[in-house]
Amino acid sequence: MEKVLTNLGYLSILELNGKGSFDLLQGQITSDMEKVSEDNCVLGSICDVKGRVISSFVTSLNANREDSYYMIGDKLVLENTKAILEKYRPFYDCAIEINNEFNFYCIKQELLQEEFPETDLSKSFQNYESFFRLHYLGKDFHLIAAKEISKIGKYNLSDDDYLWKLDEINNKNFEITQEVIDKFTPHEIGYNDSRIDFEKGCYTGQEIVARMQYRAKKLPTILVRSTKKEVEILSKVYDKNEKSIGAVLSYAQKDDLKICLLSMNKNFIDQELDL
Repeated sequence: MEKVLTNLGYLSILELNGKGSFDLLQGQITSDMEKVSEDNCVLGSICDVKGRVISSFVTSLNANREDSYYMIGDKLVLENTKAILEKYRPFYDCAIEINNEFNFYCIKQELLQEEFPETDLSKSFQNYESFFRLHYLGKDFHLIAAKEISKIGKYNLSDDDYLWKLDEINNKNFEITQEVIDKFTPHEIGYNDSRIDFEKGCYTGQEIVARMQYRAKKLPTILVRSTKKEVEILSKVYDKNEKSIGAVLSYAQKDDLKICLLSMNKNFIDQELDL
């Protein structure tokens, strides 16, 4: 197998340190911080007061420091997330900072196991000698973070993230980028299945999100479809009668074929779509 790591240079870390870090995050993010452990990372998000998603990330421990947590996500989104959390920081004993020390790559699971036999697939978070690894949603690729790539080994580096994007889409995972901040509710982008813990306590927007979950008669859904037409993020999806029934969340493109992740009205999932 070719030894390839794909560079994911748009990712970064928002780091929280101090005894109040846990409580600050538990009161703001949609997932349950109690599930973050030395063996487990958790997908999460933050909503505004209207219940619209303004940030998404993977939360893990910082294995090298006590009372320290990493939020891993889009660099520009994390800058905005930092500003949001800073509003609450005076009430908690913690510090919040952007950590740019790590570089992020994705590696295919088969290659990971071959190169690092100590890999334990029962762990969604694992610390190695020269990097740490995160895995979620049963994806084909794992996310790894390293300060120095040379210490991991000799690999061919690629900037072609098509397979990573395709893996994200096939597993119906959508990450918030700057252009879609506050554009969607959690249910419109599938977060009710992967990032919302409906049994935890309050967080910003929680009442609206819960009302949607338990009272809405028709929840949106996420679909994967392909097209050769020109599409952009947030492009509308139409039915055969040219009625708007959804939007393009993301896509992976190879040649002229685009594999798209769509946010859709459930009533129209069996209809022919015009992308």
